[in-house]
Amino acid sequence: MLKRVWLSLGRMRVGLVCLLGLGVLLFGVVLAPYYLRYSLESFQPLNLKVGTPKPLVDFTAASNAIIPDSGQTRLDLHPGTTNPLASRVLLVVVNNLGQDDLVNLPALRNLKDVSTGSYLFTEPIAAATPGLVPILTGSDSSLSGGFTLVPSEAGPTTPPAADQLAHLDNLLASAHRDHQTTALFASHAWLDAMQPDWLDLKLAFDGNQPATEVADQAVNFLQKKGANLTIVQLSSMAQAQAEFGNNTPQVLEARQKLDAALARLTDNKTVDLARTTVIITGDWDSSTRAGDRWSVPLLLVGQAVQPGERSWGQQTDVAPTIATLLGIEYPRNNQGRVLTSALAMNPQDLAEKMLTLVEQRQALDNAYRQHLGLGLPLAINNGLAIEASKNVTAAIDDYKLGNFNNIEAVVDPVLRYTRQDMNDAREEWFGQARGQRTILAIAMLVLPLLLLLVWRSQLSLVALVAAVLGSGLPYLFYWAQGKRFAFNSTDLTALRDEAFWRSGIALLVGIILMSLWFDWAERHRRNRWTKGRVDLAFQMMTELRKPLFPFPRILAACVMLTGWLLFFSAFIWFVWYYWRFGFFGPLAPTQPPVVPDVQPNFLQFFALDNTLALLVWLPLAPLVMSAVFAIKRKIWGDGNQNEEEETTHIEQAYVLRPGAETGIVKI
Repeated sequence: MLKRVWLSLGRMRVGLVCLLGLGVLLFGVVLAPYYLRYSLESFQPLNLKVGTPKPLVDFTAASNAIIPDSGQTRLDLHPGTTNPLASRVLLVVVNNLGQDDLVNLPALRNLKDVSTGSYLFTEPIAAATPGLVPILTGSDSSLSGGFTLVPSEAGPTTPPAADQLAHLDNLLASAHRDHQTTALFASHAWLDAMQPDWLDLKLAFDGNQPATEVADQAVNFLQKKGANLTIVQLSSMAQAQAEFGNNTPQVLEARQKLDAALARLTDNKTVDLARTTVIITGDWDSSTRAGDRWSVPLLLVGQAVQPGERSWGQQTDVAPTIATLLGIEYPRNNQGRVLTSALAMNPQDLAEKMLTLVEQRQALDNAYRQHLGLGLPLAINNGLAIEASKNVTAAIDDYKLGNFNNIEAVVDPVLRYTRQDMNDAREEWFGQARGQRTILAIAMLVLPLLLLLVWRSQLSLVALVAAVLGSGLPYLFYWAQGKRFAFNSTDLTALRDEAFWRSGIALLVGIILMSLWFDWAERHRRNRWTKGRVDLAFQMMTELRKPLFPFPRILAACVMLTGWLLFFSAFIWFVWYYWRFGFFGPLAPTQPPVVPDVQPNFLQFFALDNTLALLVWLPLAPLVMSAVFAIKRKIWGDGNQNEEEETTHIEQAYVLRPGAETGIVKI
């Protein structure tokens, strides 16, 4: 009895081994997205050593601008500072403020004739504390890190906003270096991210504090004392949406109070707009998408504002625009540009601010390259660098000659070049290690294909074709849905849920293809043993005992399909990712100094989710393939040759050498 059970288990060993391997792979693929996510979100802010600004031109000698509300000419400009355009700046950040709110909120709609602004692109992925870091620093995630692939929940390895601001220069620190005052009325999360010496006044509120109460506190402060830079965060509407959902009574009430608060903060009777510039913007909103990024509104009203149509910009442009209004030093890690079309200033002020911004951006570019261990960008063999250097020289000469009108157009290519050069430096850093990873990547990709050539199995070839189709169809289905391969097209949870039906259909197509070509592959396998050779292992005689249904071979075909599916659906993506970025394996640095591209990261999650779905469906593959195969045989038969043709093959296989006395006896 035990012997019979043991023999039965022996016949099942292939299936048991397959199920065990499938379970191990399934466990690994389930954990892989979490490991990938946390490893990507662990990117820390760069501690760039950007030195004290060195002005390209001595502005004090030519400056005749009047300080607002003082009547005096400012001649004591510190390095990196310029003449201020406004006495005070009030920055109002509304959580979840969208483009539709410009029309739906009466307080903002009434400002249309006296305001200007921009549609600001945010990054494709949300920050752990949305809006705070890019608005204050002018830096994106390539310098600050701190992004999260799940906007509602930051990962445990994501650096908090406090760590990002500690490593990056910001508006509050810059204002204090120029001896200007600052104030903050915000949530506890924003206040906790600040260092005490950045703020002269701070007041924290709960996230669900009514917007009217926060606005009243800010207005009372502005009327009694005020500060050069005051930041007000209004988060009650976003908090209500998160707790109760959209279009609920609680959200409608919070929205009404938000409208009343914005009306109070932009009313000339409560806030003196003749000496205050009010800037209203949002932190993050998912209602308006432009390309692969989201868009949030920016509205300016008050002193030094040029009313007009709204233009396009980046969320990182808020910091340099505020620095331009106050005349303070641009944050040294700033990657943004000044929204000059929204500001009213004379040509000389514009020229001075553009030259100062160019100096800051060039210093940042040099510091970034030095941090990566690369050469400086202004090399003699770099055509774009030479052109940028010529433009800077031309702008300086124009300023000295008093020709201020054309300087912005001259330095505009320089600003574009410095940003592009930082991207080039990032790719150059990645490229330094790709040479040594190329051989390993090629070997990992080619070895399975060489195995196919050595094996020379038609069934494996059919499984390969089916796997190519099964692993490629989910991408076609996703593209046919009209979605982009980017994080803002869907969240990770929805991506995984949708992967099951896409991969299920793709796997079914691959199984149908294998079922149709299964008999063809089996005939070729038998012909390998019967044509032109003596079968000492009696393989041909074994094949003559055809089972009624080839379930063992179908199981073997599904095993081959599993291997090729894993190869094409996950392994190739892993090798390509390792070759391009090198974030995994022995050659990968523990903390790379540059953040990886967003789009390839999304493809990694897409491939892993497809692989997970395929592994979930694969245990049913033998049964499904058996059913499809049985239907196929019932309709078309097995496609085998007739009796006489098979006998001819047998005779050819067992023909004796010349002179032999015996032959094959037909029975």
